[in-house]
Amino acid sequence: FTLKCVCTKGFFLSEQDVCLPCNCKGHAEYCNDITGICINCRNHSTGDFCEMCEDGYMLTRSPNGRHTCQPCACPLSTASNNFAVRCDRRSSILRCKCQEGYAGHFCERCAPGYYGNPMAIGSSCKKCDCNGNSDPNLIFNECHNMTGHCQHCWANTAGAKCEKCAPGFYGDAISAKNCRECDCESGHCDPHTGECLAEAATFNLCDTNCDTCIWHLIEDLQLSNKTLDQLKVGVLNISTGAAANDRLKYYNYTAHRLQVGMGNIHIKAILGTCESVLNDLREADANGFVQRAISAANVYNNIIKYINDANITSLTTFNLSQRAEDVRLIHLSSTFKALFKSYYCSHSCPGADRRKRGCHTAPLDGSKEMHNLHLFSDRTPQRLEFTMEVAEGTLNRSSDVLQTIIPISNKVEEWAKHMKNNEYSTTAYNEAVDSAGEAVENLNGLVPELLDKLKVVENKKPVNNVTTNIVRIRELIAQARSVAKKVQVSMKFTGQSSVEVHPHSNLEELKTVTSISLFMRVDPDKDPIEDRFVLYLGDRNGRKDYMGLAIKNDNLVFVYNLGGEDVEIALSSKPVSQWPAVFNFVKIERLGRHGKVFLTIPSQSSTDEQKFIQKGEAPGTDSLFDIDQKDIVFFVGGVPPDVRLPPPLSLAPFVGCIELSSLNNDVISLYNFKETHKIDMLSSPPCPRLAFSQSRIASYLFDGTGYALVNNIERRSKFGVVTRFDIAVRTVANNGVLFLMVNEAKFFLLELKNGFLRLMYDFGFSKGPKLLESHLSKLQINDARYHEVTVIYHQSKKVILLVDKSHVKSMENPRTTLPFSDIYIGGAPSNVLKSRPELSSVVGLKGCVKGFQFQKKDFNLLEEPGTIGISSGCPEESFMSRKAYFDGESYLGSTAKISPFDNFEGGLNFRTLQPSGLLFYHNEGSEEFSISIENGAVVLNTRGTKVKSHKKQYSDGRTHFLVASVNNQKYSLLVDDKDKQEKKRPASATMLSSEASVKTFYFGGTPSSGFKNFTGCISYAYINRQDRDIEAEDFQKYTDKVQASLQDCPIQSPPSAMLSQLTDNPKSRQGLAQKVARDKSSLPLGLMDKMIDDKEANVEPCYLPLSPRATRQAFHYGGISNSRQHYTDISNTFSERSHFSLSLKTHSSFGLIFYVSDDQEDDFMALFLAHGKLVYTFNVANQRVKIRSDKKYNDGAWHNVICIRDGSMGRLIIDGLTVLEDRAHGTNVSWHFISPLYVGGVPPGTAQKNIQRNSAYSFTGCLKNLQLDGQWLSSVSETFGVTPCFQGLSEAGTYFSEEGGYLILDESFDLGLKFELVMEVRPRVASAVLMHVRSDEGYFTIYIHQGAVVARVNDGTNEFFTELSPRLGMCDGTWHRITVIRNANVIQLDVDSEINHVVGPVTLTSTDIRKPVFIGGAPGEPTTAILPDSSCSCETTFHLSLLSVSI
Repeated sequence: FTLKCVCTKGFFLSEQDVCLPCNCKGHAEYCNDITGICINCRNHSTGDFCEMCEDGYMLTRSPNGRHTCQPCACPLSTASNNFAVRCDRRSSILRCKCQEGYAGHFCERCAPGYYGNPMAIGSSCKKCDCNGNSDPNLIFNECHNMTGHCQHCWANTAGAKCEKCAPGFYGDAISAKNCRECDCESGHCDPHTGECLAEAATFNLCDTNCDTCIWHLIEDLQLSNKTLDQLKVGVLNISTGAAANDRLKYYNYTAHRLQVGMGNIHIKAILGTCESVLNDLREADANGFVQRAISAANVYNNIIKYINDANITSLTTFNLSQRAEDVRLIHLSSTFKALFKSYYCSHSCPGADRRKRGCHTAPLDGSKEMHNLHLFSDRTPQRLEFTMEVAEGTLNRSSDVLQTIIPISNKVEEWAKHMKNNEYSTTAYNEAVDSAGEAVENLNGLVPELLDKLKVVENKKPVNNVTTNIVRIRELIAQARSVAKKVQVSMKFTGQSSVEVHPHSNLEELKTVTSISLFMRVDPDKDPIEDRFVLYLGDRNGRKDYMGLAIKNDNLVFVYNLGGEDVEIALSSKPVSQWPAVFNFVKIERLGRHGKVFLTIPSQSSTDEQKFIQKGEAPGTDSLFDIDQKDIVFFVGGVPPDVRLPPPLSLAPFVGCIELSSLNNDVISLYNFKETHKIDMLSSPPCPRLAFSQSRIASYLFDGTGYALVNNIERRSKFGVVTRFDIAVRTVANNGVLFLMVNEAKFFLLELKNGFLRLMYDFGFSKGPKLLESHLSKLQINDARYHEVTVIYHQSKKVILLVDKSHVKSMENPRTTLPFSDIYIGGAPSNVLKSRPELSSVVGLKGCVKGFQFQKKDFNLLEEPGTIGISSGCPEESFMSRKAYFDGESYLGSTAKISPFDNFEGGLNFRTLQPSGLLFYHNEGSEEFSISIENGAVVLNTRGTKVKSHKKQYSDGRTHFLVASVNNQKYSLLVDDKDKQEKKRPASATMLSSEASVKTFYFGGTPSSGFKNFTGCISYAYINRQDRDIEAEDFQKYTDKVQASLQDCPIQSPPSAMLSQLTDNPKSRQGLAQKVARDKSSLPLGLMDKMIDDKEANVEPCYLPLSPRATRQAFHYGGISNSRQHYTDISNTFSERSHFSLSLKTHSSFGLIFYVSDDQEDDFMALFLAHGKLVYTFNVANQRVKIRSDKKYNDGAWHNVICIRDGSMGRLIIDGLTVLEDRAHGTNVSWHFISPLYVGGVPPGTAQKNIQRNSAYSFTGCLKNLQLDGQWLSSVSETFGVTPCFQGLSEAGTYFSEEGGYLILDESFDLGLKFELVMEVRPRVASAVLMHVRSDEGYFTIYIHQGAVVARVNDGTNEFFTELSPRLGMCDGTWHRITVIRNANVIQLDVDSEINHVVGPVTLTSTDIRKPVFIGGAPGEPTTAILPDSSCSCETTFHLSLLSVSI
């Protein structure tokens, strides 16, 4: 016998019969004495050798070097608050997989449908309990995320858990669910029996013991104090589940119930603690919602003010007599005055207020007076008509508007009173939040109505000496618009709402460059990221040039079209699902054909500010945004049902919050809207936003039209013997007001004049105004940097001017006190500026102001009620000079890495009245490169080779855009997207160098050259520098600036040019060259030639391009159930090991991705989808390795998948993050295969024995980057039903490509003499075959020819047809339904409900011979045989998408 050793406890016997210590990492006392497997692992460890952690714990290294299992900090590292199924830490980032009911990266909040506070020790998330009475349309059983109170009780129920019938209803809300309306006169009844009551029943609000309430509140407050930092971060992040506002309301709600319930003295201490928490929270949000709420309040007040001013001014206007010597006209004027006064009193003075306003109560016989007016109408028809229209357009309507706006005014006054002077309380805070919703909702209906009605006044032509007052009315209206434009409050979009914003008033500025910036907030945890529309700027019918923004495939996508193909620039570097739930800054920008999308994510508690950028460009040469003032629309969040969007933007409406920021660097607001659709501010209040910069001192942007007004400045401090004003200014403007004080004829002005500071004041001095000015360099402050300017007024000594805390200038003071109470900053109303001749030339400031102080006291200018037309923030774009004016002797010069002679692209706007001038210049020795105007034509000159525009009328005072380019083949010049000229590059023009070096270039002229310098304006110029992306040149940064003005362009259009611009006669435009249509290239050459020669009509080109955009080297599978590719030439090492990688995008829940096996399918390997999860499987002898992902990957996004087999071990790696592994027992088992490797699917009947039935067919989706053992798979031997992977949304249907192709309907279809055929199509060409069937004698064909649908019959003897051209055309990018009904010799054609028919000869006979029905073409048939009209090109193919066919 053999004697076996037995090891002691804590050891096991090795194969060498040696006792070795158990390898249990210190977490088990002993192990199996034969296998060494540890027994009874402790400390939450598990595994054969205690090497892993139980679910909910993660492996960490302790100080002594051992591995320990610590609870996942998901969100807290205590057992009671660890809500993770599992967690791991890689690259210092903790990843938590949350239990059901928890959400967030660290399971720190409750998921929708649950409530609680996982951040509080001992607390957890509980499922909402609404007794089955919540809104069935909700995906989740929605309740308050903190209290659990149900928020959407349904079926006439109410209560915290929808447990009782709502007031006015009775019944059993829980079991019978039969709450019915009370049938009582009082409207009140017993909530259970329905017995009528005299008044409503009351309920005790506190259903729990008050002691319990107190202890719960104390616990909440203690935890809140401990985690105050987390709460502040929570306010910044405003996440879906636990917004700061909800928390505030919760505290306030709890405290209020305690106050009502009892008067215990301890509650005061509790409430004091609560108030402290609220103050801390409010400090974190002080520059956010509260600040913007106050700003919005002032906006509303200013709108009210300017409506009143406009109304009063209109009254004054119409009371003017036109001619004093005309007695009858004076009578006319006085009569109208009486009429106006009577109307105004009856509509604007309720009751007793009339006498206060001087209104007579006696009625006025309007009909008699109107009759008298009629007697004079023949003498003054123009004035009478004008006055009547304006009377109707202002008084009748503005009084209604005033009545509408009074509630807003009252609410705003109440709101502002609570919010100012730091008088904060929980009640005031809640009132502010509620009032914001109410005020904004009222404004929703008011602003568009106001602006539309005031247009009646605005559009009137000035008549004689009423001009001044009409101009004043227009000015007031413009100011009201400016106020609405700058409401910096977001709107919340629910997925059903939309806003139409007033577009840019000057479309010329949008043609070359278009830039839109906004703040955008989504919450991926609450609203899963789906493909959604964000905004659209373009034609109402979606048929011309456009720009848009969308979320597609989890990426932010900038889409635009300039007349060719749609351009989609996807910001793939930061998927939307990874955005924090805060307001992120988004900017889309197009310069010529070049586009960019920017994303800035603000700094969070643990991360710095992050910036992302993606760029792209439109193919072809079109560079201008061609839009019509009459048809342009600007939609945000969604569009109404009657608006047609281009296909790339035809997506579901946006869900989240948006705050518009700027359009072409002009401040713009969602509240400057034309119309809103399903925006409800009460149910969906605006999201609060914190400014990106949390600087204590606010900055304000002035655009030259607005100003700040501080009334009663002595409320903060008094004028003294020494009075001090401090203001920090940043500008590039030459002129502008810094501050102004006016009191009747007295004034005190600090301004910029030609770039230098200038102080002027006059208190009625006998010698006129005092003036302090100089051209000292320290006084020139328009250099785009902040400068601190201080004015010290010593009433008995001097006035001192300091710049950047340094004394610059002073002068003696005439010993006079400052006689003012109000101060204007950055500008002033025109009536104030016109009150004194010395102020008439003063203009508003364009720039930024920071830190205005009076006597060292700060003022928040946005809080001042008199402030209008300014906004917070100071964007860098405000100090970039994109425009320059040249006077014939000026020029701008700079240096950059460029190669003009070898590789160049440059573009610019120019505007001039001079026939000749130099636009751009560069030289290298004697060799010159220039772009100039010569006798009205644009000329590109490179080394003596000239490319000249065809037109010679470019010195017409209008803005024109040119693009010049040089490459190794040709020189090109394009003006206004229409005038294109090219020349082949001469063979003698050798390439100078492969790399660009720093070279000097000039705009507008040169210090010395043979060219005449330019006179006019150049704007939005760009050149392709080697050291940066294409962007508009900032002339402010140029080193040489000689006599060029970087401000506005003074060139005016000549009268003839203005007249032709205003002409709207279609005949006058017939001869003009039109912009090349969007889809010119989509027509076959032969048919295009036919269209050019055809004199019948202009066929509208197709909207969609010839081919959809496809992902490069990517394929789409699933067109048929066995869609697939066969790959051969697989290495023999595949039997031993393999490394298969691919990228996958799909929405399929089931389907086969790849499959390979031996001849009998005993050995196999496959990757497939099951319930959206990835499954990698293969066999090892009679065992099977099967690895299944935990997560679903059928989300429509690209995922990188690696499948590794090494003998019996298998590994599945997804997106480089998820690594799953399994193995079979046993080694050295042979594994065989035969070619081919099937990708995308398998032949019918294959894989059935190894793959579950619903996954043994082709998946529907895309694959790319297919590699085997690091080598690209390229040996495709056969392909079945595989197409390119097209970008954008997929729809049900069949796509026919430009390469041709057809479908054959099965033989059950018998197209005899009686049938009905219905199909839905979306063509990409103007002429194409839809259906064709040929008989022995003739044929029956349905086709599209030049946009008309034709049904044609030929029986061998006779031929007849009917055609129909739908009103909207066939090529507009939308689906069209075509129905053809044949009954013997009658053919009826129905296209989109438009009908036509034809009656043919009655000699037709029927046959029973079944012929194949071809859809989209026919094999071996020339097109001339299919399309009987010989004019159709045989290159014409059926190139469209087919949704359905039924016969």
